[in-house]
Amino acid sequence: MTHLHMIKKKRFIAAAFLAGLTLSLIGCGAAPTQGLSGREIHKDGTIEAVIVRDFDESRYSVADLKSMIDEEISGYNFDHAGDKISAGDVSCTEGVLTCVMNYSSDEDYAGFNSRRFVVEDFATAMDSDLVKISVKSVKDLTQADLDTVTDGDALSVLITDEPGYVIFPGKVRYISDGVEILDKKTVNVSEDMDGLAYIIYEIK
Repeated sequence: MTHLHMIKKKRFIAAAFLAGLTLSLIGCGAAPTQGLSGREIHKDGTIEAVIVRDFDESRYSVADLKSMIDEEISGYNFDHAGDKISAGDVSCTEGVLTCVMNYSSDEDYAGFNSRRFVVEDFATAMDSDLVKISVKSVKDLTQADLDTVTDGDALSVLITDEPGYVIFPGKVRYISDGVEILDKKTVNVSEDMDGLAYIIYEIK
């Protein structure tokens, strides 16, 4: 196998694992996100992602996979002139591998993973017509008229095409179809959603 083929194979393996964010494992336990792949949006705009995958240690080395992921991250950071992404812990327990990834912004998360993942101030999103569908109030799951929302300056909206859980820095207020409330700051976006998911949440 040539050196070029080895590089391509390593990149394929790393990309296949990182794409596994959509292939979540359903866990058990008290925490609603235990054993699941997903993301957490922090108040400063950074994103932490947890990827959970089945992993065959008889075929692949955890250390080699970590090295491959680091190479992918280095390439992205070089192309974007900064330390935009970093990898945290990579560990495997009983055939289940968990990887933590940190992103400087929603743009970096979307760019690295080739997904739609936009975080926008709610008022700005409304002015630019980004929020184009009806949503339900988390309070009673009734349809909401967003034009009547008066505290838009204290809200943000996530628009995404990616299933899995998302943890927000504030209380979730409105959700679109295909989004399930797990707790007051956490939702799960269904793999069966049609189109984009919209989640509007408090940032105060």
